[in-house]
Amino acid sequence: MSELGPVSQAILDYMEGYFGYIAIFSMIHRVSLKTGTSHTNHWYFRRLVALALEDHIEARVFRTGDDVVIKFRRLQEVEE
Repeated sequence: MSELGPVSQAILDYMEGYFGYIAIFSMIHRVSLKTGTSHTNHWYFRRLVALALEDHIEARVFRTGDDVVIKFRRLQEVEE
């Protein structure tokens, strides 16, 4: 697996401080300020999906018919 880029790493850093699902627009604002980059919401969403597929973060899908919502949060520690 490739090394994470600065935006993906900034997203992970942002998510470390949250225990629940993140507010995507707040995350985009903070990551954009931290990295000095500006992209579309779709671009940031793709980074979130990639982080979830690579098991860096958790994603849950909530569906009602054709209405789909995907929520992201940091991985939860498993208590033994």
